[in-house]
Amino acid sequence: MKNARLAIALAILLGADALYLPTAPPVVAQSAMSGTTPGAMEGGNTTQAKAFINNHGKSTGTGRLMTKGGKTYIELSKDFTLDEAPDIYVTLYRDAVPPEKTYKADKYVNIARLKSRKGSQSYLVPASVKLDDYQSIAIWCKKFDVTLAYALLEQ
Repeated sequence: MKNARLAIALAILLGADALYLPTAPPVVAQSAMSGTTPGAMEGGNTTQAKAFINNHGKSTGTGRLMTKGGKTYIELSKDFTLDEAPDIYVTLYRDAVPPEKTYKADKYVNIARLKSRKGSQSYLVPASVKLDDYQSIAIWCKKFDVTLAYALLEQ
């Protein structure tokens, strides 16, 4: 019942065609989620935390990149929150502002499924990802192929 209400709400917000979106683009790269807690990474190199900008979802908190021990992580702040949505992923997007809907496979890298809709969390970025190619951290709803929120990365 909850998913049906969400689908109807998204259809109203995005138009009726939102219920019939094509399948999501293939995952470019995916890693296992890091078991490291954000507090354990203190002392590493970090980018400045940037506030999430809402798109098709409502969110609070910040996102940033942190490097520790030669590994890079996406870190979401302890005050991170996100409204309910299905099939949520953390991605890096090549453009500063990801599209509202319809991700293109060559424009993003899928990092991992979102662990929780609230609280501090971190995600290991695969070593093969060239970070200079990406301008934002995006929270993406794969099921409806929409950007829920995004945070800009330092350039």
